[in-house]
Amino acid sequence: MNFLSPTAALGAAAIFLPLLLALYILRLRRRYLRMASTLLWQHTVEDLEVNAPFRRLRWSTLLAIHLLLLSLLLLAMARPSTEGDQAGATRVLLLIDQSASMSAATDTGRSRLELAKETAVEMVDRLARGARGHEFMIIAFGRSPEVVSPLSSDRRVLRDAIDSISQTHETADIQAALRLAAAYAGDSEQPGAQEGEVILISDGQFAPADDRAGFSLRAGRFRFHRIGPDPGEPIANVGITSFSARRDYEDPTRVYAFTRLINTQSDEVSAVLTLRVDGRAVEIEEVTIPGAEPADETGPRTNPGELTLSFELELPGGALLELSHNVGDVVEVDNHARLIMPEPNPPRIGLVYGGAEADPFLRRLLEDLDPQSIELVSDEAYSELDQSALDAGEFFDLVVFDRVDSHRLPGVPSLTFGGVPRGVDAAAPPDERGRRVQSWDRQHPLMRHVDLDSVVYRDFGAYRLPEGGESLAEGPDGTVLGTIRTRGTRHVLVGFPLTLDQTNWSHQVSIVVFLQNLQDVLLAGRSGQTGILHQPGEAIQVRAAPTTSELRVRSAGETTTLRAEPGQQRTLPTPRREGIIEVTGAVRSQEQIAVTLLSDVESDLRPRRELIVNAESVVAETGGGAAPRELWPWLILAALVLLTVEWVVYCRKLGS
Repeated sequence: MNFLSPTAALGAAAIFLPLLLALYILRLRRRYLRMASTLLWQHTVEDLEVNAPFRRLRWSTLLAIHLLLLSLLLLAMARPSTEGDQAGATRVLLLIDQSASMSAATDTGRSRLELAKETAVEMVDRLARGARGHEFMIIAFGRSPEVVSPLSSDRRVLRDAIDSISQTHETADIQAALRLAAAYAGDSEQPGAQEGEVILISDGQFAPADDRAGFSLRAGRFRFHRIGPDPGEPIANVGITSFSARRDYEDPTRVYAFTRLINTQSDEVSAVLTLRVDGRAVEIEEVTIPGAEPADETGPRTNPGELTLSFELELPGGALLELSHNVGDVVEVDNHARLIMPEPNPPRIGLVYGGAEADPFLRRLLEDLDPQSIELVSDEAYSELDQSALDAGEFFDLVVFDRVDSHRLPGVPSLTFGGVPRGVDAAAPPDERGRRVQSWDRQHPLMRHVDLDSVVYRDFGAYRLPEGGESLAEGPDGTVLGTIRTRGTRHVLVGFPLTLDQTNWSHQVSIVVFLQNLQDVLLAGRSGQTGILHQPGEAIQVRAAPTTSELRVRSAGETTTLRAEPGQQRTLPTPRREGIIEVTGAVRSQEQIAVTLLSDVESDLRPRRELIVNAESVVAETGGGAAPRELWPWLILAALVLLTVEWVVYCRKLGS
């Protein structure tokens, strides 16, 4: 037990205890009166003879009651408190969840984050006034953790730090927060000091741990303080957890949109879904979302109800797609989702050839991809192109090298046939015999449905790929087909050309499938085949236009200016809330960026009963159990009861 105000209690005791005792040892002074005769006052005269200012202290029931009453009041002034399980921890690390689910409204009208901050302040106030000298670290976390306040015992600084924590729309990564907390919980300069206390203040909406042992905390004792209603209470929330769109390959003007919704209520819910294109409603559909599975008090967490559906619309150009529902629930952020559908833009292909002319068969294969354009460029002419404009995609979306050892790979995707670009080594074949492809990665997106069983090639040994390269196909001497990355762009390398004297691949269907895979995988975003969106907390990169020197980023009503060289890729300030980001000065396809939540975990608001940490079940606490409680209210109540007893005893003495 600790006393939060012992000095005040001792001072009061020094004043009031002597006063109480004085009431029992002082005697009243009598007034002297002149009388005609003292015969009638014989007894009074005798009493006057023994009258004195003090008398011996005599024990009585009232004295005992008064002493006990005064003791209770003085003890209440000392403000005793209990520390419970935290008696040994002087470092307390508060992990405050600021993810999207913490924006859910509670019965009091405040959000879960507001209640979490209030709980954190209460813990700081109770512990920081104790006699043990507690120090606190405040860590806020969503997709990534952040130290809001380093170790401190200054309550004003700690309260200001807690108050500064703002709501985000990110998903919560509890494992990252525990790793950061463990780094401080087990770090102490005092020899023999105990590990710190790690207190999680959250609703427990986390993705399942990767390990069967649950989440890992390498140092510190863990406590889980749950924010939100008790498990089993109904939570009314309908969330959009998936939203995507793609163009039809045969008809790029036709777009298919797909979505998934979940319902955390036990009853089914009717909703009206609205799909908007650039703010204009194009699809309105009434749907019924099934209810969640019945809750089991002893079993594992059940699944929410879910509904999937699709839309089809005509969209010849680029647009902003937004899907929303009309159900009023406790979370607003997951009631809508947005994505950017780029313009259907067939690739512009640059065919760079060595020698007298480009391979005519390779040219026909590229034309079958239905590109926007194919430009033939000699090796010499390619070396004279403006490299910054080339990297920015001003000339081509895809560069195909035909028997060219490129001195510099571009900043756009490329495909090399029969060449060894700079930075890649190749081994010569030991002889001139033909060779067969022996194995290939059938699971790689570039190799889907590609059959290389009968492919024969000659005059090439093997690539020696740099670090980070991927081997897609192997011959007897090593890699004959692989990928490398430079400046964040993927480049595909084929060791032999497609000429008839070098390989028979050019006459097989698999080469057409391979080129189509390459277009789908490497150029999907550039050609506007799929919708583009980002999640809060995700790093976003944009490329500056060839004619710009700065990027103006407008998000949530605020504008940020970034310096950028023409064609340079820049990382934007990390968005922590959903919305639309407008980037002035970026290439056309990145002038608008959609940030949306789309998270099953954050939309499923049903509270957790426990968390598994270090293979142990940690039951959630509520009501401030993680911090000590002051006992003075109970002492005051006992004093009031004792005061009533004193009044009854006094009245009885008067009656007697």
